[in-house]
Amino acid sequence: MALGLFAQGKKENDTQGITTITWWHSNSGLLQEATDAMVGRFNETIGKEQGIKVQAVYQGKASDVLTKIKAIDQGGNNSSLPDLVQLDAQAILDIRDNPVLIDAETLAKENNYDLSQIVESARLSQTYKGKMIGMPFNSSTILLYYNKTAFDQAGIKEAPKTLDELATDSQRLLLKDDKGTILRYGFSGVPTTYELCAWLGQQNGLSLICDMNNGHDGIPQKMLFDSNGTMDNFLTKWKQLYATGALDTATSGISASFASGKTVMMVASTSQLTTTLEMIGDRFELGVANLPAVDDKATGGVNIGGGALYTLDNASNHSKETWQFVQFAVSAEEQLAWHIATGYFPVNSGTYELDAFKQHVQDNPLFGIAIKQMRESNPQLQGIWVPSSYQIYYAFQSGILKMLTENKDVHETTLSLAKEIDGYLTDYLNMQATK
Repeated sequence: MALGLFAQGKKENDTQGITTITWWHSNSGLLQEATDAMVGRFNETIGKEQGIKVQAVYQGKASDVLTKIKAIDQGGNNSSLPDLVQLDAQAILDIRDNPVLIDAETLAKENNYDLSQIVESARLSQTYKGKMIGMPFNSSTILLYYNKTAFDQAGIKEAPKTLDELATDSQRLLLKDDKGTILRYGFSGVPTTYELCAWLGQQNGLSLICDMNNGHDGIPQKMLFDSNGTMDNFLTKWKQLYATGALDTATSGISASFASGKTVMMVASTSQLTTTLEMIGDRFELGVANLPAVDDKATGGVNIGGGALYTLDNASNHSKETWQFVQFAVSAEEQLAWHIATGYFPVNSGTYELDAFKQHVQDNPLFGIAIKQMRESNPQLQGIWVPSSYQIYYAFQSGILKMLTENKDVHETTLSLAKEIDGYLTDYLNMQATK
């Protein structure tokens, strides 16, 4: 019924000379506030001038948004699709070859929009077979978050730059009571696809996790980390960290544990910076730093995460009006407002030249660290686009956890992970061949 109302609303408004654009998103809390503020500014300025009204509709988590899009697409009722949808990397295989997608590069050319103003690494994060298919919007990288107060108390003067230093610092930061019960861990977390994209990709100058350019040139057929040595190298370092006894192998609740002081370090998206500061309050001073490199030979940096805006063909012929909002959302000024409100870094290179941005970073230096890290990273280091992405996510996490808790051999773990994930890829390819 809700889908029918959305479609009906567009038709009614069109008869009044106003084109209503529906935008489905998964932004909640602070993100929804920032989303609504952006939409309000558009509707009161450019939208009012050009007879365009954007209606932003929260549709649940990112996975919920994708599920609803797929249901409509499979049902063949494309008129119920929104004009614009915000999706993350998990959805890429469902959208990139879908005929309902109107790729961003085509829209940019039709509207004489210069895509070179979009930060290169962000642009490449949405590039498929040489074409940018979505507009980068809520772009992020991964950072090390640390309790600077605890660091000061332990006499640690700077954040770890490598995984060896992370292990050493974690051991110094570990706290136990008289009975040996751990009161505070040095570091919490078990790596998943998100972290491994950087930790494997940054090695040997630049390394791929899977073939087909990490899935940006087509459906991957096999993993490469078992043959290029990157996983073995990483797992060796991670096992050494676990051996210190200071690693909490939690797979959930890590942000809350960090904010409460029960762990001193974690890695998380830049988009969590604003929320983390609020969660901490005045408990301790927050520090953020570059993601520690696997070793001092790893030079690739970090990849881009987050999501993008995709324009859909719902037979409304609203793509031109939709593009007006898209280019507004990624304008230099709007990306500054979005960055300040959410922690996602600006995707428009012009933002970095604004006096207001420079002043913001000067007044809030924590926000500038992620941007500096991103700009120093190899833009060719990109995340992986794979089918069965949730299965692969948990395969990495459970396989690494098993290695730690059962003291499995590093190389054996690497081969086991590659075999399991290759199996998911083969199953997917076989299924596609039978369609």
